[in-house]
Amino acid sequence: MKKRMVKLMLGVALIGVSILGLDAIMVFNDPETPFPGKTSTQIGDMITDSASELLQSAADAFLFLNEVEIASRNGLNVPAALQRVDLAAARVERALLLFKNIIATGHEAGYEPRRIGKLKNFTYDRFARENGLNTETMNEISAYLAEGNVLGFYRRHAHNLQSLLDTLTVIKADLLAGRLSTNQILWSLLQQYNNTMIFGNYASMVFYKI
Repeated sequence: MKKRMVKLMLGVALIGVSILGLDAIMVFNDPETPFPGKTSTQIGDMITDSASELLQSAADAFLFLNEVEIASRNGLNVPAALQRVDLAAARVERALLLFKNIIATGHEAGYEPRRIGKLKNFTYDRFARENGLNTETMNEISAYLAEGNVLGFYRRHAHNLQSLLDTLTVIKADLLAGRLSTNQILWSLLQQYNNTMIFGNYASMVFYKI
């Protein structure tokens, strides 16, 4: 149990650092989405709501891991752990549904050419260097945005949310069976929250810069 907790709490620390570094726009936001007219505002509002759901989900996931941490004293409080996982999963599910609506709305509206042009001309590699960002993550983002494929990027974010939901579903199934998931699954949960939030944060930085 001690070895498990060392690994998990290191993961929590890493995600905590990530969240603290997200500044005012924390996960995935864009002050002026690359869509025309009222659609831009509509999509911007849905992105904000989705980001809020993801952050609240992360908070519930941390409280679940706290239940795992204190289980070394009196055993795992399965009902409390299950409640936290249920809340975390429900919020990820809402974040995912919002992004599915964002993708459908954006597809119907089409892009605003001026903003798409700025994304295509943006120097992603230099921006990453100047801001001390992970170049591998920025390369993944630029593969979409440098081509003006914002909807493709949104689909990738939705895929990340679905993977996170799948992991939470596995953890819930294990708890319902009266057992705790393996270290590998719990570490995967932490990594997925971290990667999903950093992926969105880097994109936010780009959108705010242009």
